[in-house]
Amino acid sequence: MGKLRSGTVGLTTVGCKLNQYETEGIAELFEESGFTVVDFDTAADVYVVNTCTVTMRSDYRSRQMVRRAARRNPEALIVATGCYAQRDPEALAGLPEIDLVVGNTAKPRIAVLAAQRLAGSDADAPPGPAVVVDPFPATSFESLDIGRFRGYTRAFVKIQDGCDRRCTYCAVPDARGPARSRPFDEIVEQAGRLASNGYREIVLTGVHIGAFGAEADGPRLPELLVALAAIEDVARIRLGSVEPMELTPALAETILSLDKICHHLHIPLESGSDRILASMAREYSRAQYADAVRRVTDRDAAAGLGADVMVGFPGETEEDFADTVALIEELPFTYLHVFAFSPRKGTAAAEMDGAVPSAEKKRRSRFLRELSRARSLAFRTGLVGSSLEILVEEGSDRGGAPLSGLAGNYVRVEVGGEASLKNMFARVTVEGADEERTWGTVIPGAVW
Repeated sequence: MGKLRSGTVGLTTVGCKLNQYETEGIAELFEESGFTVVDFDTAADVYVVNTCTVTMRSDYRSRQMVRRAARRNPEALIVATGCYAQRDPEALAGLPEIDLVVGNTAKPRIAVLAAQRLAGSDADAPPGPAVVVDPFPATSFESLDIGRFRGYTRAFVKIQDGCDRRCTYCAVPDARGPARSRPFDEIVEQAGRLASNGYREIVLTGVHIGAFGAEADGPRLPELLVALAAIEDVARIRLGSVEPMELTPALAETILSLDKICHHLHIPLESGSDRILASMAREYSRAQYADAVRRVTDRDAAAGLGADVMVGFPGETEEDFADTVALIEELPFTYLHVFAFSPRKGTAAAEMDGAVPSAEKKRRSRFLRELSRARSLAFRTGLVGSSLEILVEEGSDRGGAPLSGLAGNYVRVEVGGEASLKNMFARVTVEGADEERTWGTVIPGAVW
């Protein structure tokens, strides 16, 4: 085997916070192999696109990033990894721009595979597209342990991967494999290390974080939160998406009783119609969803509440959609992520009758996005005159204030001030809000 080459590598992420975490892990693997990480939009020797396949739009966006990389340097080695690479490696390998396709469970080997391909030393990677996909089921947790996050004041910690449920529209179980949890002590150690390295907020991420510990009958998410909150250097903890039936009374009480836990919940709804929820194989009713949400929002009206909502699922009638709208209007949502149904090959929903016309899906999507904007504005306007604690970072690129920060309830507040405020907590008075922005002023002396 010849000497392995290194060089520069640019990386980009399509999709979720879990993918963002893993992209950072991949970057560190490349650095350990002697590569220099550069911006994705500059010339590099290697480009890595960490793909997503949750919708057809995600597939398209992933291919778009591959082509962008090829335009930056037509001679570069281009590597596709992530969920699209796991589910449909042959489709990606058929793209003329791609040199390597690396499945999710092979991510820990990605830097070595790329270096070998650059050196022309891997007998398993002859000229032309190569596919490297480890078969599921995965037998262990691939942590891709990380010590820093470029450009972030917050740090993600991956606590769980995979999913054992089979929602009829979802390709994630095929892309991520069965549910498996990271060792408890390993999570606590990484969170403490990241906090000691200067990250003031820890964001817990995974495919199904509410299921943490379930497959091993070990400590569950409430116990993990208690242990993380006990770490002196950890200042704030934020949860990623939690399924409604996993927002148990014990978890709700933990969130409400620990000062370090953000009062921000993202709870996938998908539909407010019991009939459609059953067709989706979601394991709750609209009433059960509402009960789960109210475990927190009835005790903290200022909590941030977001949801994923799908429109146009096969067979969704106007009455079903009206049920969704009614439930959204009933509950104190502060924002929505709205998606149109996208058939995924190999899922049960892809074969269902009752396709909703594209124009109708667009109409329903527009309606819910407008409702989301209205709810967001009403929530943020209601905060005017109150004070919030934000973690200060760079401001927006929309010509607003030079600094901004996320409050615990996921409201971003723009503020003035010196660059020295970055990565500091500040208590701010909220002074105004419009459809695009929320702004305020740092309270003198209330910075730490």
